[in-house]
Amino acid sequence: MAVAFLGSDRRIAAGDRDGRLLVWDLPEPSEAPPLEQQQKTPGAAPAPKQSWIGHTNGISRLAATPDGKTLISASFDRTIRFWDVAASPSGFAEVITDHELRDAIAKKSGKKADDETLATKVESLASTHTLEGHKDWIDALSLSADGRWLLTGDQSSLVIAWDVAARKERSRWSGHPWNWIVATALNADGETAVVSEYRYKRDDFDIPCPALKRFKVADGAEQLDLLKVQFPKLDPKENTYGSAQVWRKFIGQGLVALDISPDGKLLAAGQGGETDTGHVHLLEMETGKLVRSISGHQYGATDVKFTADGKFVISAGRDTVIRICQVEDGKEVAQLGKPRGGQFKDWISRSRSRRINARSRPPTSAAGSMSGRSADLECGDSSPLSFPAEPLCFR
Repeated sequence: MAVAFLGSDRRIAAGDRDGRLLVWDLPEPSEAPPLEQQQKTPGAAPAPKQSWIGHTNGISRLAATPDGKTLISASFDRTIRFWDVAASPSGFAEVITDHELRDAIAKKSGKKADDETLATKVESLASTHTLEGHKDWIDALSLSADGRWLLTGDQSSLVIAWDVAARKERSRWSGHPWNWIVATALNADGETAVVSEYRYKRDDFDIPCPALKRFKVADGAEQLDLLKVQFPKLDPKENTYGSAQVWRKFIGQGLVALDISPDGKLLAAGQGGETDTGHVHLLEMETGKLVRSISGHQYGATDVKFTADGKFVISAGRDTVIRICQVEDGKEVAQLGKPRGGQFKDWISRSRSRRINARSRPPTSAAGSMSGRSADLECGDSSPLSFPAEPLCFR
């Protein structure tokens, strides 16, 4: 459900819907089989190096601090955990990575597969700190570029800002009580936040109005209602089917992915859910004005990110494609991957690296082989896809 690089582009962590957090050491490019060979003969899922134990429900988001020393995880168990990447293992654990094989054995024999036979013994590690304060599933997590501030949001519409070094709450505020916090973003210094709220419907009749707002992190004061800028006559209190038609085309099934440009001037907001458009909206942070809508993921976008120079926007979607568009004119300059069903639930890029790792959903394992569960995409000259001449640098 979530992935993150750990200190380099050769070590990766992936969290699944059961609360398992597994760590892999990726092979060097010279050691890995050619991509064409992996696609034809994917083989079994590679064994992880470690299992990090602590969460008791699905892991929704992961973020590594800029120095690569700490991993932060958010979970449906309502907690945020901190992990020391360089810590020595505290024990051992048995994990099963090839759930497809286990299910196939059970289907063929009509009996439950022997998990002990399929399990791999790996090193285990416990978290160093746990943040508590949320009362519902945590869907959103964002970390400031300097690694000092953390922002999380849950399905009770509660947003909490945290001081990473002190491991303490900084401020909190709430949105519409019927909505979920589906995405958050922090600017470079962590002083400004953008929060996206959405819920498909509360019941058979009530459709709460979504929200896209800018806040002052220090005290949670609202600074700008970006959705109101798009629709001046919007009434946030309206919850009828008719009122939803005002914002439906712009919001899609929720603006589920947010990122603020390095210079703090633009916001990228990706449309999620079962929509044929899956656009990424670029809006001015100061005024909320829509600059342009770019990209286009069939079935919706799942994540979005600016490059370090702010010239490109990279988006992942339910079409299992990563699209790279120029901010200046919205032109799509590259496409990584191809539509194959399923979706990229999460993806990561390492700072000043040309490597992107994308994580599929629904997961059949915490991370799998190249055959549709986890894709490691090289953004280099060897790629058969059209790509900008200059290397892309990610924040």
